[in-house]
Amino acid sequence: MSADNQVEFFEIGDKTSLICTNAAIAEPVRTTLREMGYKFHTADTSDVAIERTRYTLYDIIVVQEDFGGGTLQANPVLSYFSNLPMAQRRTSMLVLIGTAFKTLDAMQAFAQNVQLVVNVGDLRNLTAILKKSRVEFDGLYKVYRDVVSAV
Repeated sequence: MSADNQVEFFEIGDKTSLICTNAAIAEPVRTTLREMGYKFHTADTSDVAIERTRYTLYDIIVVQEDFGGGTLQANPVLSYFSNLPMAQRRTSMLVLIGTAFKTLDAMQAFAQNVQLVVNVGDLRNLTAILKKSRVEFDGLYKVYRDVVSAV
């Protein structure tokens, strides 16, 4: 295991994330997440990504459109999240990175069943994009999460 692939343990209160991308995209994503104060795990395969989400609730999950060697429509990580119950889905902000997306396009995000889409060409602005989107995500689901925790 390389130093980048070793699993970092999270403590209570840590901001957590999972990166499911190829190496070229993973580096700017890691840099952005570090700047925002997130700890992260990386997944080399879709099986590893899905396994990690079964045991860890991640605040942000970043998935590349062709992660796992398939197409966007056959992406196993996206398929897995599409079938989760709402209570589990609303705990993680799902970010989809690809070449065919217009960054911050809410309709494309809705169509892909994610909270945010980012074009690969906009990775240089990923920090600002994620900060804005995270504030919106937290505002949108705050009431829902408060009700769920009260029940």
